[in-house]
Amino acid sequence: MSKFALQHFSPAIVATGLLLAGESLYAQNKYDILARAVQPYGALFYSKATTKAMQADVVLREGTLAAAEFLNQPLRISLQIPDKLRVETLDPRHRIVFCRNGQSVWAYPRDFAATVTAAGRVTNGESRIPDFRLPLSDQEIVFIPALFRILRFESGSDSSGKSVWILDFRFVPEITKAMKCDNWVANAVVNQDDFQVRRLRIETAHWTGKFDVLATHFERALPPETWKPEGDLANEATPIPPESFGSALGRISAIAMPR
Repeated sequence: MSKFALQHFSPAIVATGLLLAGESLYAQNKYDILARAVQPYGALFYSKATTKAMQADVVLREGTLAAAEFLNQPLRISLQIPDKLRVETLDPRHRIVFCRNGQSVWAYPRDFAATVTAAGRVTNGESRIPDFRLPLSDQEIVFIPALFRILRFESGSDSSGKSVWILDFRFVPEITKAMKCDNWVANAVVNQDDFQVRRLRIETAHWTGKFDVLATHFERALPPETWKPEGDLANEATPIPPESFGSALGRISAIAMPR
């Protein structure tokens, strides 16, 4: 993020939060729904949080051409703050794994690792992979829902009759300007009983990404073996240079946050 954005990010959050505080009770309710849906994810980044890990099973329904090989099959995303990530297909007949453990990165199988490495290197003059973090203090993370403007808020039900909330939202203009990011609109389907995100779709002028969320759980930490190639994978797991991590992640990301 640019120096300009960093200087103006916090005031934009505070100003937007004050504006939202003055809206109607209905608006407070819909922003409360959004807050409860994103809270577990934001909490991962609290400096003193005890819960630092998340594992989600998802199915990518729409994505970029680079993500075509991951379409319509179950994926597992394992994340542990500050520096661990594993993205993998769950079909044993079509296993693909991309894993970061600190400054160590590996991929499976070899041909996928070769493709990822050939995608190029993004170093910005450094070979060290930065930690996963938000450009917010602990106090500002509380205001994450205030970064968004809700465009649509409806009650509905899924095909089984389960009650859900349907929300369309985007960054408020002040944040879009401060972060110098592209305009985008997100659609989320959220359970009414437990506020878990069931479906997420993000659309920009250049691409669309959509995935179904099958299951999500949060833990203090995931088992250490999560970040190591297990069984038969060990023979073909191929190290990836740290300076290639950014381009490799860009290739396999289903829907990276618009920027």
